[in-house]
Amino acid sequence: MSFWQIIRTLISGIIVLYLQILVMPQWTVAGITPNLFLGWIMFEVWRKPVNVLIPIIFLLGICYDLTTPTLLGMHTIIFILLAFGVDEFHRPLEKDSYITMAITLGLVVIAYSLYIFIVFGLQTEFSFSLFLIMLGMIIYNLLISTIFTGLLVFISNLKLDFRHG
Repeated sequence: MSFWQIIRTLISGIIVLYLQILVMPQWTVAGITPNLFLGWIMFEVWRKPVNVLIPIIFLLGICYDLTTPTLLGMHTIIFILLAFGVDEFHRPLEKDSYITMAITLGLVVIAYSLYIFIVFGLQTEFSFSLFLIMLGMIIYNLLISTIFTGLLVFISNLKLDFRHG
């Protein structure tokens, strides 16, 4: 990966961080805020080597965790685990298939929601209402992540030509 690809990946991650912090709280439904990082991590790991992405994901995870000090480190850990999981899952699969990308995104959302369920269950208590919130989180994150990943795929497939004349 070239230096400029790393810079471009870092800039896109910072844009996702700002969208997550500033825009996504406006889209909260029933106490569930969708997480754009799920689609972004899956998309980036799908297209780039994970060993180059881990420092970027770590940095963005720490920055995101600083917005919620009570959960410091929680998102960083899950983002890195998801990156490694996506990398291991998609290696033997067909890279250009949108179906395998969708299945991977679904697994990422389920793994993230299960992680959040366990963390909050240990902090408070495992209850039926927490389980319903987890199900809502899976559905809502899957919907938003699918739209966001589709947008990322669309943008990455654009061929822009800036030649004059």
